[in-house]
Amino acid sequence: MDLYAPSLLRYAEKLVRNPHAAQDVVQQVFVRFSGLKGHKKPKAPAVKSWLYRSTHNQAVDLIRSEQRRKKLHETHVELREHDSHNAMEARQQQVLEQLHVLDDKERQVILLRLQEGLSYKEISEVTGLKEGHIGYLLHQGVRNLSTHFRQQGDSK
Repeated sequence: MDLYAPSLLRYAEKLVRNPHAAQDVVQQVFVRFSGLKGHKKPKAPAVKSWLYRSTHNQAVDLIRSEQRRKKLHETHVELREHDSHNAMEARQQQVLEQLHVLDDKERQVILLRLQEGLSYKEISEVTGLKEGHIGYLLHQGVRNLSTHFRQQGDSK
């Protein structure tokens, strides 16, 4: 171990590009080597090549494992974002389906804000209402929709 560990560590670090992971790789190789029995244990001239080959294989296994883990993580994040986006669209659709409970100005302002994504200033230009009044109408509309959804939830 004293003879080969430093060079195996250097080799493993170049492969995995992480000194801590390289230490784990080399440790695994020496653990594996110490567990070899009888005819499976390489003879003295082949020990060095066995250690390097095992270090390489262990490093490649670690890299592949990390790549799989990274891909799984990315897939999980994409699925969560997709689910979150779908849930948000579903909630927005529920809101849009219940706009009939609002008065005309509240409905218009909420549609322009939620469905069209217009700013207060843009809504003001479209409706001719002041920006402060638009904020008030949005607040009132959201409050009225919230009350409506609560009442619907209580009646179910």
